[in-house]
Amino acid sequence: MQPHKHRLLHAGVPRPGVCVLLMALAWPSLGVAHELEDEAVPNMPGWRLSAGVALSAIHANQAWPTPRHAGVLLTGEQARDRSGELGLEHAVLGFGLRANRHWSAQWALGQHDRDAPHVEVARVQGEWTVGWWQPGEQLRWRLGRQTVPLGAVIGQAGQLDPFAQAPLAKQTVLNTTWVDGSSSLQWQAAPNDAEGPRLSQVELGVWRARKFPAGPHGAAAPSLRLQGQWGHWRADVGAVWLQPEGRGAAVQGVGGVGHSHGVPDCRVSMAQRICFDGQAQLLAASLATDSDDGRWTLQAAGLWRRERGDLSSVNGRATYAGDTSGVWLQGQWRWRPTWQVAARLEHLQTRQDLHGPGASLLATEAGFTGAQPVSRAALSLGYSGWSPVQLWLEAGQERAATTQPYAALRLLWQGPRLLEGGW
Repeated sequence: MQPHKHRLLHAGVPRPGVCVLLMALAWPSLGVAHELEDEAVPNMPGWRLSAGVALSAIHANQAWPTPRHAGVLLTGEQARDRSGELGLEHAVLGFGLRANRHWSAQWALGQHDRDAPHVEVARVQGEWTVGWWQPGEQLRWRLGRQTVPLGAVIGQAGQLDPFAQAPLAKQTVLNTTWVDGSSSLQWQAAPNDAEGPRLSQVELGVWRARKFPAGPHGAAAPSLRLQGQWGHWRADVGAVWLQPEGRGAAVQGVGGVGHSHGVPDCRVSMAQRICFDGQAQLLAASLATDSDDGRWTLQAAGLWRRERGDLSSVNGRATYAGDTSGVWLQGQWRWRPTWQVAARLEHLQTRQDLHGPGASLLATEAGFTGAQPVSRAALSLGYSGWSPVQLWLEAGQERAATTQPYAALRLLWQGPRLLEGGW
C-alpha cells in the first residue's frame, strides 16, 4: 500500500493598510504595562505581600473566547465561554522575601476564570555585583518554578494589561503561559547613559520541561535570551530547545473545558488522544520603545513553535512537521493623567505536514482540517482616576472563517505593596 500524504498549508501576512492604521494609532502611546513581579521582592531585608485582580464583563454574539483554533496543536482543552458573563479574568497573590543583599525568595499563586489555582512563581534568587567588563554589572541566579523568560513584552502581555485576552501568539504557541521548574543565570550590563547600541542582558536556563510545549517525558530543555538596547529602543530574542516524549492532546471534540498547565501522558493511555514525540524549537523576538516623558510606548513581538517528529493515535501513526507562529503590534498613549488608549493588532498562521498511512484520520482527530490564518484587532480606553483601580472599555474583533466582534468592560486593581515589613 502506498503511504498517504496529508498536507495542510496555511499562510498569510497582515494587510499593509491595517498595519499602517495601527501604527498611526499606536505611535503616540504609553510605557510598558506594569508587572507585579517588578516590585515583588523588597530592595532591603524584609518581606512584601502583593496582589492583583482583573474582572471583566463580556458581550459577544458567539462563544468568547474562541473555544479552539483549528490547525493548532495544544492539549485539546477548549476555552470556557464567558460571553454574557461578569467574572474573574485573572487574580494573583504574591509574597516576596529578602534575607540580605544577595539572597531573596518569591512565591505567587494565580487563578484564571473558574480554573483551579496554580503556583505561578516559587523560586529563590541570588544576586551579586560583578565587574567583568564594567563596574556595576549584575549577576542573578534563579532556582525554582517560574515563567520561561522570553522578554518583558511577551512576558507581560495578557498579565493585568489593557486587553481581556492574551495575544493569539501566546495562546497558541505557549498555551498562554509556560511555567516550569528551572535553574537560570542572568547577566545584566552596568547602567550606561550612552546612546549607542549595546548588549544589556544575557540569560541562560535549563528547564525541567514537563509543561506544554514540553511533554511529560523527555530531556531537560536549554534556553537562551539576549537583550539589546539603543537609547529608548529595547529588543529581546530568545530560544528554547525541547525533546518532548509522550506529549498528549485530546482528540478533537472530546477535550475538557477550561485551561490547565498539565499535559496528558500518552505512556499512561492513548485512548482518545493524539500523541507527539520528537523535537521542538521555540523562538521569540520583541521590540519596544517609549517616549522621554513615559506618555506613550510602541511594542512589536512574535513567537514561533517548530515541531518535527511523529504524531500518533490508536488509529495510526504519521511523520509530522508543524509550525505555529504569531505576531502582534501594540501601542498605548496616555493623553491625560487619568486617561489612556491602547490598540493591538495580531496575526496567527499555522502549517502542518503529515505523511503516512494514518495521515488523513490523524489530521481530523487533531483538528487540523479547516484551519486558516486568524487575525484580531482591539482598541481599549482606560481610566485610572480611582487609583489603584483602573477601568477599561474594550472593543475588538477576531477574524478567521467568520468575523466575531466583541466588547468588554474590565476592572483592574493592583496592589504591588499591599503589606510589607522589614528587619
